[in-house]
Amino acid sequence: MTSGDPGSAQAALREMRDGIAFWRSRKWPTDFHNACYQLWATQNRNGEFTAEWWENYQLPRLTSWVATRPVGRKVLTARFIESIAALRTAWQEACLPSLVADIAEVTWDEVKAFPDEVAKIKPTKTGSPSAVFTSKFCHFLLPRVFPVLDNAGLGSARRTYESFRSVQNEWVSTGAVTRDALSAELTDLIEAEGRPIPDSPSPTRSWSCASSASTTLARPPEQHGEASAWV
Repeated sequence: MTSGDPGSAQAALREMRDGIAFWRSRKWPTDFHNACYQLWATQNRNGEFTAEWWENYQLPRLTSWVATRPVGRKVLTARFIESIAALRTAWQEACLPSLVADIAEVTWDEVKAFPDEVAKIKPTKTGSPSAVFTSKFCHFLLPRVFPVLDNAGLGSARRTYESFRSVQNEWVSTGAVTRDALSAELTDLIEAEGRPIPDSPSPTRSWSCASSASTTLARPPEQHGEASAWV
């Protein structure tokens, strides 16, 4: 789906509609979390991470989005508190310069310092970082840059959040006609729920929230790009 011709746009729209069907089968919010994005923006401390913010906002979100299991809140809270100073530094260095950017306008090397620190919070049995936890933690704070990784959509787990590169590459290589068509369709669906949005959905939402997760499950990996399974 790298061409900008109308036929390619129609193919991408069909895949997105498959993704929407998958989304709705999970009984996730019909506005594709649009109301959540507006709320999260008011709760973002812009790098001023505190225990209070963690307890009242970030931990409940991560728990609701099934990103914390099987680790208990006591362990996660202790590890988050230990990480506060490093998270603040990483945010200032990696995220603050990209507050008005989107995934097409940054590089992994520019932003990876923050997800690398986030990955240290949740321990796993294998010792490798939890890509799902990392992606959701970052997405709640900078959704235009960090897409969400969901194992149910992928059909398998990813060991690291460096899959960010694949999502980014596929979106950047998608033609402008296709990008505009995806954004317009997602905007129409959100506004049909009576929830107007101030601007077009960001690339991470146009591609992540309504991409072809269901199609991904039905096709062998070599027949689709990594980005098409991000929901």
